[in-house]
Amino acid sequence: MHISDGVLSPYVVGIGWAIAIPALAFSTRSLKADQVGAYGVIAAAFFACSTIHVPFGPFSMHLVLTGIAGLLLGWGAVTVITVGLLLQALFIGFGGLTVLGVNISIMALPGAIIGVIGRQWIKQTSHKKCPWVGSLIGGGTILISAILLYVTLATTHTALISLAKLVFLGHIPIAIVEGIISFWLVHFLQKVKPSMLGV
Repeated sequence: MHISDGVLSPYVVGIGWAIAIPALAFSTRSLKADQVGAYGVIAAAFFACSTIHVPFGPFSMHLVLTGIAGLLLGWGAVTVITVGLLLQALFIGFGGLTVLGVNISIMALPGAIIGVIGRQWIKQTSHKKCPWVGSLIGGGTILISAILLYVTLATTHTALISLAKLVFLGHIPIAIVEGIISFWLVHFLQKVKPSMLGV
């Protein structure tokens, strides 16, 4: 899902930064000192899962976990995922620095927004239905990010539309897997630490 440097037009890159900078500023203000441990664990999980790639045609797929990060951290997920994206760009060449704003906008921001909605939804949902809410958040966030990725590539150049379609279709199985992971994670946290879900 990472977009690399040199792929997008300067116009699209500029829009990405215009969205990402205020989102990141708002996110950093929402961080809490007593959650530093959770931030570190989730950032490490995001970084690690994004480095395990499964070949799929001309590109490769990997778990993203942005919906899960948003569900656990709320707005703080934007900052945590940004750290992961920055480390990936600097150390392993995934993504890039000039397009970091776009990657934040299509990955971190949807995770935080959908996660915040999910936390509120879980508070108003019965205990048995909460894991299903988690599943929708985990899988749905991937689909939303895949749509944003499609739009980003398609608006850069018409030659990228066929690739954008393939990338979107390739993220459908990822969304299903992350939906399953999110279901069991919420089910587990309900028993051991519901406070992580905002309950």
